[in-house]
Amino acid sequence: MASNSSAASLPYHEPGITTILIQGSFLVILNVINTILDNTVYCGLLGQIFVGVAWGGPGAKWLSESTEEAIVQLGYLGLILLVYEGGLSTSFASLKANLLLSIAVAITGISVPIGLSFVLQGLAGATPLQAFAAGAALCSTSLGTTFTVLGTSGLTQSRLGVVLTSAAMMDDVVGLVMVQVISNLGGSSSSFSATTVIRPVFVSLAFAVLIPLACRLIVKPATLFLNKHREANPSGPMQRFLVMRQTAFFIQTAVLLGFVAGGSFAGTSNLFTAYLAGASISWWDTE
Repeated sequence: MASNSSAASLPYHEPGITTILIQGSFLVILNVINTILDNTVYCGLLGQIFVGVAWGGPGAKWLSESTEEAIVQLGYLGLILLVYEGGLSTSFASLKANLLLSIAVAITGISVPIGLSFVLQGLAGATPLQAFAAGAALCSTSLGTTFTVLGTSGLTQSRLGVVLTSAAMMDDVVGLVMVQVISNLGGSSSSFSATTVIRPVFVSLAFAVLIPLACRLIVKPATLFLNKHREANPSGPMQRFLVMRQTAFFIQTAVLLGFVAGGSFAGTSNLFTAYLAGASISWWDTE
């Protein structure tokens, strides 16, 4: 009976001084390194990566595996919020003006690594599948790194920032498709399914097309209707409710969670849908 009750809940144990010192120094040094590098060379994220390597499995192994798993999970939540912030800072005027350039950058970032991996295939004695997998791994863009560096340097809303962020999102969608292709090609031929490969493509295209249409055809008319009602009743309950900061927080949180959950279950990248959520809120605020 005691074992069943203990398994049903997590027992509390006071952490030892070694654990406290390791985790405390990890958090402190992370912030110190990040602040120093951000204020000098705008690459605090790089320093945090090296600190994680030093404290984690590749280095001294001071952090337990369960701690590393918890940090990874919390870090991914932070990555979603970081990409969402990038969507909030999107300038649609700059995006429209530089769309062709962004597509060219994305195509270059995908084709060059894959082409180079096939060129060097003979030197490593690799198979075509291995060469394709290596190229796909090199062409994937780190959205967290992109948004962190651009945000730290203040280039998010510049032309360079708009081109890089939009190209990074395109690479992320293509990278998701490549993962599906490689996983299917690496398995048995009987398990290969074209639906598994093309599903992320069409789901991503559907999100990219249907969300702007929904914003234009549904959200905008509904917002105009609410604004007219608010102007007619400036002291009414609707006006008081909509001007509350908690209302804005609730709406943005609901939109972000809805987009991320919908994208994940539909089969596309949740980082892509997080960016679309931020961009939709940005459009809603400016329009």
